[in-house]
Amino acid sequence: MLEAWSREFPGRDPVAHRLRSAFPSRWVRFHALPESKRYPADEEELAIVLGRKNRVLGELLGSGSQAVLLTTCHSGPGGAIELGRDEESTREFDREARPWRDVAMHDLDEGFIEPTRWHVRASRWSWRPGLFDPLLRLAALGEVANVMIVPPDCRWLFHPYDGGMDVILESTRARDALKAKYAGWLSSRPDGL
Repeated sequence: MLEAWSREFPGRDPVAHRLRSAFPSRWVRFHALPESKRYPADEEELAIVLGRKNRVLGELLGSGSQAVLLTTCHSGPGGAIELGRDEESTREFDREARPWRDVAMHDLDEGFIEPTRWHVRASRWSWRPGLFDPLLRLAALGEVANVMIVPPDCRWLFHPYDGGMDVILESTRARDALKAKYAGWLSSRPDGL
């Protein structure tokens, strides 16, 4: 998968929030709730969030297709992996994840004063609607970050976050088609955020 990642996202580390600006012609953001509401207030709104995220994943994958789930934990200056509550939740959901890539965040982001490494882990899944709901729920509530779902060939990327989902497709044409299909879920802001 390293070769596929390098081909589709050349020169870029698997840091979801940095990829949208690196591939603007392939990127689209969908909001998970009407009127760009960021957090669900109740189970009814959470059902809307999960429904929207599963619909987009269904467009990208189709039932039974292989998907790779990328999750992240981090280590500080001492090098020991530090599991926060979000990372414990991710590991609880994804017990089969294996180390895939390390990212020196202090080299990428000025916000990291001390040496900090993100350890991206990968696992393969056979997708069906609802499969990732426990993790999508945590992302919707802002309890996990830097979660991504990609196909094994990395031709697209799905990043759920609190407020919606960023999708980077294989081409501008594919992005525009998905954007048109779910135009009601787009931001009204000119920058698409």
